[in-house]
Amino acid sequence: IRGSFSQWHYPRSLRDRQLIQLTAKEFDLLELLLRHPRQVLTREQILEKVWGYDFMGESNVIEVYIRALRLKLEATNPKRLIHTVRSVGYVLK
Repeated sequence: IRGSFSQWHYPRSLRDRQLIQLTAKEFDLLELLLRHPRQVLTREQILEKVWGYDFMGESNVIEVYIRALRLKLEATNPKRLIHTVRSVGYVLK
């Protein structure tokens, strides 16, 4: 997984030598997933690490950001990296 990301620094990351523009939260989410490859992260873990304990936003905020991140990552390479683990969370593989 890491091999396909040669650099990852906000606000841009490289996937397979293609530049990807990310928002701050998209970058934080990608960084969290990259730091825990092949490990299923629950929605609660993602909310805590990316948004913080006191986040009171929309209930679908993770899904919205995962979708946006997938669209950006798959625009440069159609291979899906972020997978949904139903009723649990997400995994990068």
